[in-house]
Amino acid sequence: MKLVIYQIHVVLLFVIAACGNSGVSTDYLAEVSNYSELEGSDQTASSQPPTEFIERKVIREGSINFKCGDILETETFLRKEVKVLNGFISMESKNAYGERTEKSMTIRVPSENFDLLNEKINLHALKIDNATSSSEDVTEQYIDVEARLNAKKELEKRYTELVQQAENLEEVLGLERELATVRGDIESLQGRINYLRNRISLSTLHVTFYQESEKAFGFISKVREGIKNGWKNLQWFVIFLVNLWPFFLVMAALLFLLLRRKKTPPPVK
Repeated sequence: MKLVIYQIHVVLLFVIAACGNSGVSTDYLAEVSNYSELEGSDQTASSQPPTEFIERKVIREGSINFKCGDILETETFLRKEVKVLNGFISMESKNAYGERTEKSMTIRVPSENFDLLNEKINLHALKIDNATSSSEDVTEQYIDVEARLNAKKELEKRYTELVQQAENLEEVLGLERELATVRGDIESLQGRINYLRNRISLSTLHVTFYQESEKAFGFISKVREGIKNGWKNLQWFVIFLVNLWPFFLVMAALLFLLLRRKKTPPPVK
């Protein structure tokens, strides 16, 4: 109610200024511009109706990681269910490493079908590794941005009317500058509203599913690999022995001295 009263007050001031004065002062426009900023903060917040009577604006998001029997079958299953639930796949990727093939999808579905999609995936999966779900209430944020947007649109309308009533170039330029600022604010607020509406109406589910396959033992290939590894190990062993040549030299010298000492007869007394 306060917001409506303030808006009426602003409109009346504009009409008085347009009819009672020969021109529009830039100081007054600056004052109105400052008022519009205040209007978008405290006054919009105080004008909000009691939250218990407002339809809640909730952003829902989740993720699920599970094991499947056949990755192609699961992909077909998900595409079918997403189509039935009036959703779409916004992103997907596929990876394969070792004995595991994995695929990821980012699914957007209407919020009322979010739980149903989760239930169907749980019934299809062989094993759920992990699953998360979160809800963010953005009701107050949505109402605040919407009120700011409406106030800016009303201000844009009044500035447009004043531009048509301006009598000299200075007034026109001043009003055009203020009008450009207001329109920039409107675009920003409209973008925020569109973003919130998209996140509220469509929930996001990040799905990752994988398949693990067993490889054949491969006796012949393992024998070949064993021969190759054995030859390589033999080469490293020879290199290791070559690196020990100083120790062999010392041991040979000690052995020579020991044998020579044994061959030498003891002195005659």
